[in-house]
Amino acid sequence: MPPAQINRKRRRTPETHGDRLATALRRLRWPVLIVWILAIVALNGLSSSLSKATNDGAAAYLPASAASTKVVLLEEAAARADARTGGQPETDAAIVVFARDNGRLTMADQAAVASARGAVAGLVGHVAGLTAPGAPQQSADGKAVAFTVNITGQAGSGTTDRDAVRAIRDAIAGPAARAPAGLAGAVTGSAAVNADTSAGNQQSVLLLTALIIVAVILLLVYRSPILWLLPLLGAIAAIVVAQASAHGLANAGLTVSTLSADILIVLVFGAASDYALLLVHRYREELRHHTTTEGAMATALRATLPTLAASAATVTCAMLCLLIADSASLHGLGPVGAVGIVAALLAQATFLPALLLVVGRAAFWPRIPRAGAAGREESRIWSGVGTRVARHPAATALVVIVALGAACAGLASLHIDNNPTDNVKGNAGSVVGQRLLTAHFPAGESDPLVLLAPPGQAAAAAAAARATPSVGAVGPGAPVGGYDRYAVTLSVDPFGAAGTSAIVDLRQRLSQDAPGALVGGNPAIAYDETQTAGRDDIIIVPLVLAVILVVIALLLQAIVAPVVLVLTTALSFAASFGLASLLWHGLGYSGVQSVLPIYIFIFLVALGVDYNIFLSARIREESRRLGLHRGTLRGLGVTGGVITAAGLVLAGTFAALTQIPQVSIAEVGTAVALGVLLDTLVVRTVLVPASLLAIGERVWWPHRRHTS
Repeated sequence: MPPAQINRKRRRTPETHGDRLATALRRLRWPVLIVWILAIVALNGLSSSLSKATNDGAAAYLPASAASTKVVLLEEAAARADARTGGQPETDAAIVVFARDNGRLTMADQAAVASARGAVAGLVGHVAGLTAPGAPQQSADGKAVAFTVNITGQAGSGTTDRDAVRAIRDAIAGPAARAPAGLAGAVTGSAAVNADTSAGNQQSVLLLTALIIVAVILLLVYRSPILWLLPLLGAIAAIVVAQASAHGLANAGLTVSTLSADILIVLVFGAASDYALLLVHRYREELRHHTTTEGAMATALRATLPTLAASAATVTCAMLCLLIADSASLHGLGPVGAVGIVAALLAQATFLPALLLVVGRAAFWPRIPRAGAAGREESRIWSGVGTRVARHPAATALVVIVALGAACAGLASLHIDNNPTDNVKGNAGSVVGQRLLTAHFPAGESDPLVLLAPPGQAAAAAAAARATPSVGAVGPGAPVGGYDRYAVTLSVDPFGAAGTSAIVDLRQRLSQDAPGALVGGNPAIAYDETQTAGRDDIIIVPLVLAVILVVIALLLQAIVAPVVLVLTTALSFAASFGLASLLWHGLGYSGVQSVLPIYIFIFLVALGVDYNIFLSARIREESRRLGLHRGTLRGLGVTGGVITAAGLVLAGTFAALTQIPQVSIAEVGTAVALGVLLDTLVVRTVLVPASLLAIGERVWWPHRRHTS
């Protein structure tokens, strides 16, 4: 049937004075607009200060039962007893290291190091959180010397570390410049890593970047000097509400990490833009069949709101599944992401329609849709793709499945790496310093384990530690919360396989020789994070897939089609993750943190299935009138352009994460952007239509085909 005949068969909503929704839209457009403006102004303060409520402390990524969590909490309690800091205090170490590349240190080198240490000591009392530097320690080979400076500040806040490390680097720059040629100096340690992976205006820059990306894509899609601005205003309103809500959740005790706060920005921007694209596309379509804008909007809302609600419900339910996670950060991401999606839907289902109705048809200038005017609703490109797919649907589906399966082979290159230094982009000072330390000191010198022995168990605990293979040194420290404290330095890479074995062995020995002793420190935290992430993955992944399956089944009122959509989405995730792993390897990233795969899974699966919902809902609608074959082709042709634009927007916003100076956040951004593009351009446009056509009318089982 020609497109013109199909268009004439469309069911129209009668335009009568009894259309209550149209009447309500006409009367409420200005009140809704005013309420939203007042809400944005009122919530802007909470929204803009979300970064101050984030928590990136070690305990934020671990269950309370983990031994390393208990160590962190005891150390925080001890630091809190010192009135020098407010809030939740946390102490990080900055290690200043000097090394000679062509022999042992000279007297002139030693003098330069002493001058640098004196310059750092002079900062005490002038730089917040900075304590007096420790005694210099010379390496066994005589080629390097290092001293430690502790920095105490609010837990999870990078501001104190960033300012203090910058001051230390400035202080040692003079002595280092005057040092003899061949002497290199750098600042590393946990404080320097924190400083090199944070930026003071990080979320503002991310928000501005996402704003520009969305604006450019919308301008290209709509080709109107007015229309692109309206969805963007809706997205901004959603961001303000979402960030203010997240701030409220943080104040209520929920853990909101910097990663969650950064992801919230791109998540809401992407989702809000997707919802706007779908609504505006249908609204423009209806303007050609209605004489009033409110009548067209009423019909557009009736047609799109069920789909948008199903899409939002899918992502929201997937996010809320994270509430069962042991990781406090992942647990907190669930409600944060859920309120973000709800805010996006609320803004684009109320604020955007009000804006469109206030501006009227002029919003589409210069291509203003008029009632009764002819207009091509289907995309030529995607209609052509659908026609080609329909010729050999089974063969097409098989080819795509094989190609995606081949992409999954990239997962073999995936490597878990929890080394904090490897989370620093480029050749920052902390990376340079760590190389100098590793070359001249024991492998675990910069990140020793923390051993806390209960009263009466100190000697036994220290003896058990010294007897543990791969332990290089055991040194006493200041007592913490009634526990005797020891620093345990490993002779192997504390974040590698040998370090993991040493931690497990040490804990087993302590459980027998010194019951109640605790092992913490960054390497132990990394090990506990890996164990926690593994448990969360096993439980959350199948739960999320099951929830998504139920939501789509309720939307489509079918069983077979939802199974097909979930399976294609899962395959798309695996292929995207495989390709992302290869990309990370090419970018020089050493691996992926153990907590990241579940983050990437949640966003790729929950957001990727969105496009399947948009497409399948329209195919279902058209199939009721035209049958599966023609309904699939028309559904793909009508939604192809708008869904592709939505995918580009979402991919672009997540790609904005790559500018953050943390490898882990950049990996989330690249993986989700790559996955969304793959899902938009291959899975949704080729695999899903081919699969539906190959199965036939049985795809809607248990419902029978219905035409009107």
